[in-house]
Parts: sequence; C-alpha cells; structure tokens
Amino acid sequence: MIWAKRKRKWRMLVAGMLAACCLCSSAAAAQSLPIVMYHDLTQDENATNKMTVTVERFRLDMEFLKEFGYTALLPADLIAIKQGTQQMPQKPIMITFDDGYRSNYDWAYPVLQQTGMKAAIAVVAYNIKPQAEASETRHSMTWEEVKEMADSGVVEIGLHTYNLHNPKYSGNAAPDGINGVMRLRGETESEYRQRVGTDLKMGIERIRQYSGQEVRYFCYPFGAYDYWMQPLLEENGFLVSTLTKPATASISSSLYNLPRYTITMENSIPVLLRQREKATPSQAAVTVNGEQHTLIAYNIGGNNYVRVRDVATLLKDTASGFDVQWNEPMRRVELASFTPYTPIGSENEPLPAGQRTVQSITEPTAADGSLHMIAAFNIDGCTYYKLRSLGELCAFAVDWDEASHTVLITV
Repeated sequence: MIWAKRKRKWRMLVAGMLAACCLCSSAAAAQSLPIVMYHDLTQDENATNKMTVTVERFRLDMEFLKEFGYTALLPADLIAIKQGTQQMPQKPIMITFDDGYRSNYDWAYPVLQQTGMKAAIAVVAYNIKPQAEASETRHSMTWEEVKEMADSGVVEIGLHTYNLHNPKYSGNAAPDGINGVMRLRGETESEYRQRVGTDLKMGIERIRQYSGQEVRYFCYPFGAYDYWMQPLLEENGFLVSTLTKPATASISSSLYNLPRYTITMENSIPVLLRQREKATPSQAAVTVNGEQHTLIAYNIGGNNYVRVRDVATLLKDTASGFDVQWNEPMRRVELASFTPYTPIGSENEPLPAGQRTVQSITEPTAADGSLHMIAAFNIDGCTYYKLRSLGELCAFAVDWDEASHTVLITV
C-alpha cells in the first residue's frame, strides 16, 4: 500500500515535470523571432551580391510575409513585449537594414508601406547629410528622408556607429580583422571607452537632432562583437542589439546580441521561411454567375486551396477565362488573363485519402508578365491557390456567402 502511494506520487511528479517542460517549450517558442537583414537594393539584376538584392526580390519577400500572415516588429515592439506591455504576435518577423543606403528610402520604404511591413534601419550617421549638403550622386539617405520614415511609424532608426564602419577601408572589412567597434591592438579599456563611447554619443545626438526619435537599437558593424561594448550600450540607453550570426533569435532572456539571417537573391525569405502545413482533402462549394459547382481542394491552415488548372477549366468558357503554363527553367506557374485555356487531361482528378504535410512554393507566380509572391502550395506536381488570390491575379470577382458556405465567383 505504501509502495502504491509512492508510485502514484512519483507518477504525478513525473507528469508535473513533463507538463512544466511542455509549458517551457511553448513559452520559448512564443518568444522566438526570425530577424532578417538587408543592406542595399538595386534595379539591376547584374549588380546583386551578398549585400545587395533587387527591388523586385525585396517586394516579393514582403509579399510573402503579408500573404502568410507575418507581423513585422520594430525594436520598440521588442522592448514593449519584454516589458509585458505588448503581446508577441503569432507569426513575428523583424526586418532590418544596415548602413542607411539611399535605396532604403527610394525603393524599400514604398514597398514596406504597400505591404504593411515595418523595418529597422541602422545608419552610419556620419554618412547621412541634410538635403542641402547631399551630393546628387549620393549613396546614402538624407536626414529629411530619415525623418519622414521615422515619422511614418513604418521605420525605426537605429545606430550602426557614427563613423566606425571601417572608414579607413571605405567601409569594407579590415585586412587585419579588426572591424567596427572591436578594440584596437594595445588599446586599454579606458581608451576604448573614450574612442567608442564618443562615437556612440555623436551618433545618438545626430539621430535625435534630425529624426526626433530616441535611439534604442544598435547594430554591430560586420557583426563584430566586443564585450567591452556592452556596458557602453547600456549606459547610452540601447536596449536592443543585433549581430550577423544566422539563427532564429530568442527574446526570452535578452534583447542584446540577437542573431540575424542575411537575405540574398538565393537565400530569399520564401526559402528561409518556407511554410510546412498539414493538408486535408476537402471540397469547395463554388458558384459561377449563380451556377453551382464543386472544386476539389486541400484544407490548409483553415483555408481551402484549389488546383489552378481546375479553376482554369471551370472558367474556360467565361469572359474571365485564363491560361495556365508551367515554366520549367524558372520553376513557376505563368497565368495569362482573358486567354483561352486548353485542358491537359489531369484536371479534377480525385485526391489521395489522408492528411499530409505540404510545403509552400518558393518561386513567384507570373500573371500577365508580372511576378507575385502569393500563398500557394505545390502538391504532387500541382499548384494550389486560394480562389481569392487567383481572382486578384486573373481579374474575376470572388466573394464568400457565409450562410451557404459557398464561394461566389462573378465573371
């Protein structure tokens, strides 16, 4: 009897420990945060490198985040979450830019506004000039542009040092390996504090003067960390700092030294954050101009995704018919509005039974020659979209009738 009681007590203890572990794991997951890093944007596909992506690549990345329900956080949001005055969203992302290139204002800022995203831009403050002093061939933003973005709430300005981004080497990595705010050979801590601390204060003052924003975010040049820097950050009011180590950040313990993923043309956000979801065979009730139809579908994340060729077949004899082609070299679907569709014979095939795990597509969809990164999944060689997404791309109206749980298509 005593043994039985001890055994029950032990089981309860183990169960409690397991439950606590599960809670800790859930809490840790809730505090995880992918942070992505950009630098410069270009309109020239031949001018891309590990620090520069095309404007189109950036737009497609932001469209992906919007389509899959990500919420972009600023450093101020991280601070509020850490202080308990704000909740972590279900799918958070932090978008960062380093240096303060002119393209951040000219091209990234409009895309952020159009897609509802936000970004932190850490500037090398020395390189930012008032409009009146800026060269026509400038590579950096002006202070007027910085203020406009800061005032919009779309951008938070951080510091990438005032002028310690290796100016001696034109901003490039130093041949001796001493980069950014790393201590110099033979430099004492007192000398370091004077040199780097003065630079920090100058950067903070410039940003405050021209943008009106408080400066709470610091980005290490080259991701080059030095532990002598941490006390200086704390003394100067910085609450968030980032490095360049590729990993998902956790803000459960600290907002300092957060890792980031570098985004390139090859390592895009759709590749980095490829969605893995459970897909269950389903059917979508559809009316086309009032005529009842049924489309085979997969229910993914609470939404029905339908095969693009099934929809093209459904609408092929209507005014909003569209063609579907597969571009094998580019690995993407290409759609053409108001173009006759020729069935290939595999449309409306039944789905295999059972739930399965699927992944989102990593390449954009071309619609009438324009690329779009919309929510879609490739399953068994077929691409599945939400009907509303196809309607937006191919010019037919899609609505939802809650009473009959029917998708209404008007063409």
